[in-house]
Amino acid sequence: MAQVTVGDVELYYEIHGEGPPVVLIHGLAGDCDAWAPQIKVLESGYKIIALDNRGAGRSSAPDYPYTTRHFADDTVGLMDALDITEPAHVIGRSMGGAIAQEMAINYPDRVRSMLITASFGKLDRYGHQILYNINEVVKAQGYMAAAKIQSLSFFPPTYFNENKEQMDAFEEGLGNTDRPIHGYTNSTHACLAHDALDRLGQVKCPTLVLAGGEDVLCSVGAARQIAERVPGCEIKIYEGASHFFMIQCYEESMADIKGFLDRN
Repeated sequence: MAQVTVGDVELYYEIHGEGPPVVLIHGLAGDCDAWAPQIKVLESGYKIIALDNRGAGRSSAPDYPYTTRHFADDTVGLMDALDITEPAHVIGRSMGGAIAQEMAINYPDRVRSMLITASFGKLDRYGHQILYNINEVVKAQGYMAAAKIQSLSFFPPTYFNENKEQMDAFEEGLGNTDRPIHGYTNSTHACLAHDALDRLGQVKCPTLVLAGGEDVLCSVGAARQIAERVPGCEIKIYEGASHFFMIQCYEESMADIKGFLDRN
């Protein structure tokens, strides 16, 4: 819809619907278009603000290593630019969940509730290695080669085997992009370096963590680490689903997300 300057970046954003504000923060490999299925449900009762993070989509990509605090500052800066002064519900997916943590810790008066999906307070060794390997493939061979690995890491084997057309389209969507390589690699740095575990006790807002039971990138263990540290945190595991449980379990996860927003 529009772009706005926040610090040293130009951020692309979209606004949908009316009501209490909900900020959607996408993951490492995507942009705000990935939220389309969720926006379709939520825009009838909420004002949805979805942005492309720095280094992704239609936002600018300065070339230096990013941190999740950079992304959190960007998001709050966007809220300021849009004159969204009331606390917002913040929903973060994967890397977006790590960014949401930094918002809740560093800007507690701007976050009404936090919903963390398929994410981590700190990547475990297995997830760290997967992300490092994907980043090395992106740098050496490009996005299409990396997409062939990402699909295997993001979906469980049975789902991958039984949904060939969807998986082919998923890989094509990830691989066919003009995103600058440094935008991806600098964003990967933020994920690999993120560690909020010792600070999650500072979170004051209602929090829900959702995770796929077979997620190898952002494991159930990593999700439980968040839930154990955030006071009063709720957690739900989608057994048999993986990193993209919001695709595999769309109806169920949307009911959980909307239910959490409605009661907070």
